[in-house]
Order: sequence, then structure tokens, then C-alpha cells
Amino acid sequence: MTVSHQESPAVKYSLLKSLLNKKVHERVRGGYRLCKRLTRNMGSVPIRIDSYPTLYVDLRSLDAHALKLFTEEPLPSVPHEPALTRVFNQIIRPTDVVFDVGANLGLHSLTFSRMAKKVIAFEPNPALVPNLRKTLDGVPNAELQACCLSDQDGSVDFHVSKWDHMLGSLADWSGQPADTINVPAFALDSLLEKGSIPTPQVLKVDVEGAEPLVFRGGEKLFSGPSAPRAIIFEELNRASRKLGLGDTEAADFLRARGYDLHLILDEGLVPLSDVRPPAANLLATRSVLRKK
Repeated sequence: MTVSHQESPAVKYSLLKSLLNKKVHERVRGGYRLCKRLTRNMGSVPIRIDSYPTLYVDLRSLDAHALKLFTEEPLPSVPHEPALTRVFNQIIRPTDVVFDVGANLGLHSLTFSRMAKKVIAFEPNPALVPNLRKTLDGVPNAELQACCLSDQDGSVDFHVSKWDHMLGSLADWSGQPADTINVPAFALDSLLEKGSIPTPQVLKVDVEGAEPLVFRGGEKLFSGPSAPRAIIFEELNRASRKLGLGDTEAADFLRARGYDLHLILDEGLVPLSDVRPPAANLLATRSVLRKK
């Protein structure tokens, strides 16, 4: 099969969707090369989501997540982690400032934009930033901070998978070949003291094992009178160990500062125990004692 350079984007999109739905890139000899050729100029493809601003994704690496969004669009709703979305609906108020730390493609940022007054998305991965900025340009109450949040200001090594450009982390933990780049890093307290960002009421933190570093950089914020009301974050033991961090370090940090912890499951919220999966989403909320 030959692909003409003169074909319109709509024709190429239709052909690519047909090939992907038939799994040609996985099952047919030469299919992967054909799909790579089709996508070589598809670095910013619009994904339509009903009643939301357009999301933009890069298809050139044939990443599974981006391809799934592309083949299923137009989408009736934001198709991302429904268990978390249910929690967001419970805790976010219309007057809130929400931080999306580790924004990735911006799916959660789109969700937050409908619930909150203001959304600040943090994403250091240069492979994602151009499309994320393009997406958020269509969201009036959202802005992008193209940096890493850590325990101090400076610069840090950031590892981006060569197989999946959406997988980036301070920890080189995935087992996939990765490019290591240097990105700017800031502590939350530093950005707040400079007035670069407003004080958040809710945070979502998904930074592939580096959550304790984000929290350490916000020591004053999390310990002070304006501490966030709720924090949704990930524990990813395999990644955090690569950074020399303890499995429960993020949860322990927040518990010591007056937060109650719950495990987020598909069935709902469960009080956090010492026994939990090596990869889990958690909710931290201010305890009754600290609220008084």
C-alpha cells in the first residue's frame, strides 16, 4: 500500500484509524512501518471530546494511550481513570485552585477546568509540553508551568522513555530505553513565596515515584494554616525505590501533618492500612482535629 503525500489530513486520519482498528501495526508484516509512515507528520492531532476544548496528542511514536484516544474519538467524555474522577467530583469546589502535578496529556486538567475556579498544570516533559500548551490555550481558567516540582530549586535529570514519550520520570525505573534530559525544577514553597502561583486547595500529584520530593518542597504549604484541603497522589514503589525513597514516605509525610489517608479503589474509598498494592492511588484530606 502506498501513501500519497497529497492526501488530506482527514483522509490520512480515516486510513490510519482503519488500520489501527484492525491491529495492522501489530499483526501484519510491514504494518508497523506503514503506520509509522502515516503518522510521521502527526505530531499534533486534535482529539474531540464532547463539550470540552480540543485535546492534542502526538501519534508519531504509536504510543498505545494516544492511539486509543485517536481511534475512539470523538469521545463523549474525558476517558481517564473514572475512579479518580469520582473522587474529584466529591472534593473539588467551584472556588478552588487545583494543581495538576504531572499533567501529561492534560486529561485531568480538562476535567478540573469544569470543576474549579483555576487549574495550574505542571509538566516538565518537553515531548509533551507543546501539545499540552496547545490544549490548555483553549481552556480559559488553566495555565501551564513547564517545570518539574521537587524538593528544591535548580535543575534535575529527567528520563523519557524512547518507546513511550508519555512516560517520563525523575526515576529511570521503567526498564525501557530512555533519553535523559535536564529540566528546570522548583520547590512549591519557592513558587508560592515568589507569587508565581496561587495557593491551591486541591492537588493531584502523579510524578512516577517522586511524590515525596514534591511534598518536601511544599513543607511550609502543607504544614501551614493555608494547607490544601485534599491531595490525590500515587504511590509507585518500584519508581520511588530508584530515587532512594521509602515505599510509604509520601503518605507518612502527609499523615504527620494532619492528613487522613484513604486508598482509592474502583469500589470507593477505603481507610489506608499498612498492607496495600505496590502501585496505588491515595486520597489525603485534612483530619477533623486539624480543622478545628
